[in-house]
Amino acid sequence: MVTRQVCLWVPSWPIAAAIAEGLIPPDAPAAIHDAREVRDVTPAASRAGVRRGMRRRQAAATCPELIVLPDDPVREARVFETVLGGIERVIALPLIVRPGLVLADARGPARHCGGEWPLAEQLIGAVIEASGAEAFVGIADGTLAAILAARSGCVIEDAQTREFLARHRMTALQAISPNREMAELIELCERFGIRTLGDFLALPRGAVATRFGARGTLAYDLASGRDVVVPRASQERSEVSAGREVDPPLATSDAAAFLARTLAEELAGRLAGRSCTQLRITARTTAGTTHERTWMITPDTQLTPAAMTDRVRWQLDAWLGGTDRPDGQLTHLQLCSQGRGAEYGTPLWGRGTDRERIDRARSRLQSLAGISTVHVIAERGGRDPRSRIAVVPAVAATSEPVRSGPWAGTLLGPAPTVVLEKTLPVRLFDADGAAIPVPPAHRGWMSAPASYRMSGLPAVPDAGRIVQWAGPWPLIERWWEGVPERCYLQLVIEAGPPLLVVGVGGTWRIEGYYD
Repeated sequence: MVTRQVCLWVPSWPIAAAIAEGLIPPDAPAAIHDAREVRDVTPAASRAGVRRGMRRRQAAATCPELIVLPDDPVREARVFETVLGGIERVIALPLIVRPGLVLADARGPARHCGGEWPLAEQLIGAVIEASGAEAFVGIADGTLAAILAARSGCVIEDAQTREFLARHRMTALQAISPNREMAELIELCERFGIRTLGDFLALPRGAVATRFGARGTLAYDLASGRDVVVPRASQERSEVSAGREVDPPLATSDAAAFLARTLAEELAGRLAGRSCTQLRITARTTAGTTHERTWMITPDTQLTPAAMTDRVRWQLDAWLGGTDRPDGQLTHLQLCSQGRGAEYGTPLWGRGTDRERIDRARSRLQSLAGISTVHVIAERGGRDPRSRIAVVPAVAATSEPVRSGPWAGTLLGPAPTVVLEKTLPVRLFDADGAAIPVPPAHRGWMSAPASYRMSGLPAVPDAGRIVQWAGPWPLIERWWEGVPERCYLQLVIEAGPPLLVVGVGGTWRIEGYYD
């Protein structure tokens, strides 16, 4: 899907926010530093040789007069609220990618303003009037093209989008996904001689997915001009939300942060395993004023309840502690998911630390060995343990849904902890030492097994006494497809783990065991 999008970009927003709050003079050499490296610099610091990505000690050695401020997302979101106030004079419900970068559907506002260039001019004028910030506006088809057009301050016509994107270097992908995984993909492509988005698009999409996995598919869609997020907050309202009335009202963002955490955990339980593209935060005050902001969630974003709480706290600090403080205290807070993520989207919540490590390891293996060579165990649904699970390529594990029931005649639990890749033959004998044949499934009765003989399974002795047994459970299904009749037994042997045995084709075979 491709949508005509308008993007507003305020360059060096972390620096602009610090200057707006009077923390650094506009003409002083200064830098914003996070826990690892320099994130942004002033023009004076840039002229002195300080660059983004430098370590703090290296930056201080390059420019001894350098003023270093710690990274502060709360400050950036709080000051950006004034910019959003100007944007909302022209566009309703802008979508925040991050403070300093906003997207919106361009079609309706362009008709209202009399064209796309007038829309860009009105947006720039409204932001300057509201905040004094220098902003650039771009309009193009697709998410990445709109962001890159804003950096150039231009309007890209429909037929020129692919050509416009093709000439940009691979590093342009970080405009929307500035994370370590995307940086690794870009570095790997450049080592292969793939330096521009055009070079990247010359590869078949299937080959990119096979070599690079989900992040390669996301990069390919961005480079081809597709939407990864449709910036229309009103297009698809969420069916799942979490909200609460506040009594007594809250006056500070710190006090409201506890409520935000509670709502995030509540929404986590409702959205576990699902993804969304937008997150809407709505607040009401004692004076009846309603404030609303929508944040974009990129497909590769891991948004945990803790990270969600941070976003809400940033936004509430802008509303409750900013210059445009609402006329009243907080009486209602609501969090709402909007839109449905793409097939490579990441669940909004429900992933613990272990799951995140597993996903990163799987993506790493896929990038090294190819996506089709990495297999995982996936649930598929069925009447017996072998049908319920399958070893499938990792790329198909989430794309193939679990077959829904009801599964009448399902083998009762518990399921065996180990299901053999290939069943092993076993012979059953009654108390007189006579071999027990497999009964017809439609009859469903047999002599009591007293002993067994088998070989080839280290966890189970080759022969032994059966002390308890249950069954048989006959199973007749899909005879029109040639599926043979089966019957199952559960055996408790004298030495070794309990066994699950299946009778099929006149032979008893070990299906699995309970470890």
